[in-house]
Amino acid sequence: MKRILTSAALCLTLALSIAAPASLASQKTGKKAAPKMSARAEALKKCNSDYTAAAKTANDSYAAAVKDAKGKKGKERTGAMKAASKARADSLAAARKAKADCVKAAPKM
Repeated sequence: MKRILTSAALCLTLALSIAAPASLASQKTGKKAAPKMSARAEALKKCNSDYTAAAKTANDSYAAAVKDAKGKKGKERTGAMKAASKARADSLAAARKAKADCVKAAPKM
């Protein structure tokens, strides 16, 4: 009799120790909603993403121009490299100016 009660108590303890964490885990499955961004934060995020896209475009076009210039020789190559560098610098400057204007136009807190 003692052996049956001991094994029953042991089984009950094990069952409860396994079931308790499982029941708590199922209750915590819901994720909290992300806090809503302010209008300024959304505007700044858009400004940054626009700047990043413009900078990527400038760098990609520069890489394509350099690749094309490497096929040339002498003064043609030098001129093409300078033109590519100037175009990249101008594009990045325009992107920085556009970002600055966008940040200024963003709503204040």
